[in-house]
Amino acid sequence: MTEPADRNVEGPWDFGEFRVLCTRQSPPELKESFWPVYEESFGPLRALAAARQVLTEDEFAAELEDPRIWKYLALDAEGRLAGLVTLTDDVSTMPWISPEYYQHHYPDEWGRGALFYGGIFLVRPDMRHRAVTAHMGACVVQRVAAVDGIVAYDMCGFNVDGLGLNRAAERILNCIAEFEVQAVDVQTYYVAKAIGTSN
Repeated sequence: MTEPADRNVEGPWDFGEFRVLCTRQSPPELKESFWPVYEESFGPLRALAAARQVLTEDEFAAELEDPRIWKYLALDAEGRLAGLVTLTDDVSTMPWISPEYYQHHYPDEWGRGALFYGGIFLVRPDMRHRAVTAHMGACVVQRVAAVDGIVAYDMCGFNVDGLGLNRAAERILNCIAEFEVQAVDVQTYYVAKAIGTSN
């Protein structure tokens, strides 16, 4: 795998049949290009995960438009959007997590501004057979590794147990630097079904 240039955290990175750019701005066509891809990729989780995994269209747009969030954009050979990853060093931009948890457990990285959170990760369907996913991930990891930081992310049980995406993420992380990956929390959802009266 061709890795991003050493310590290059801003890009651009050229991988031949596609390139990756990093920006905090949102190109006008970003939401329109990726909302259908997001819906196709994440929509099925509405029925596969007990906790809400899918952003609303407004939440999706807000994440893309937030200048506190880096947008890593893969562009194909024709310059069309082919992939999107979001990353932030301001975890308050991710409303479903507890910033206090990360501040308490990782005070050094928190104090150095070296604690990151990974959000959206999408690749256009026709580009998924190529190395876009691995290369985009490597570009993101470069920023974290450059400051000896921590990147946090979340996955539902289906994506871990059913698709093995946790192992894929760990492979991407370790292509740039050595990362120790551990699950830090689990939420279990229960259903109690009434099957008769207690009398």
